[in-house]
Amino acid sequence: MKALGRFVWKLYVPCFYWWSVWTSYGILLLMARWRVVGREHVAGGPLILASSHLGNVDPMMLAIAIAPRRRYIRFMAKEQLFRYVLTPFVIGWNPIRLYRGASDRGALRKAEAEVREGGLLGMFPEGTRSKTGSLGRLQGGTALIALRTNTSILPCRVFNTNVLGKKGHLFPRPQLTVRFGKPFPVERRTGPLAEQVEELTERIREELEALLLEHEAEAA
Repeated sequence: MKALGRFVWKLYVPCFYWWSVWTSYGILLLMARWRVVGREHVAGGPLILASSHLGNVDPMMLAIAIAPRRRYIRFMAKEQLFRYVLTPFVIGWNPIRLYRGASDRGALRKAEAEVREGGLLGMFPEGTRSKTGSLGRLQGGTALIALRTNTSILPCRVFNTNVLGKKGHLFPRPQLTVRFGKPFPVERRTGPLAEQVEELTERIREELEALLLEHEAEAA
């Protein structure tokens, strides 16, 4: 029975994922004007998507943005998301449950396994939504997983997703943007891992800030 259950689950997750992505895409077209920049940078093979985080819709926005590349994103999701009315929807995407505030070795092992098997792991290095729109302090988890698996990082920045659905922003429809940078390789060196995590975390910040500058230059 367990084997049958695992088979059904493996069949259900991709079906539910792609159904929800394309259904949400249709709804998004009604609610907002939006565009994707740099989608061609979404490569095949193992990859860690490191994105800024503004609104609850960000995971769906990223999934829609990448959908034409036919890649499934497996996100890391905080444990609190499994307690609300949308829990069945969250579970249907088969995210990696993360218990924040502690060293969650189980989540770390699952995340590492995902990229070692050639998957696309979705992470928000800030660990929470930004309330100011600016990039907050980055946590070291993204860098740690990348270094332990030698997995390339795909930087991404979302813009204006925090206003989607808010009163006064439905009509006229807000302009949303998802901007991908070029993926950069990661390779662990000899020496203390903690120092390399700190160094790579700073590199991720620099890449995300560069995407902001590109966005502002284009809008000027």
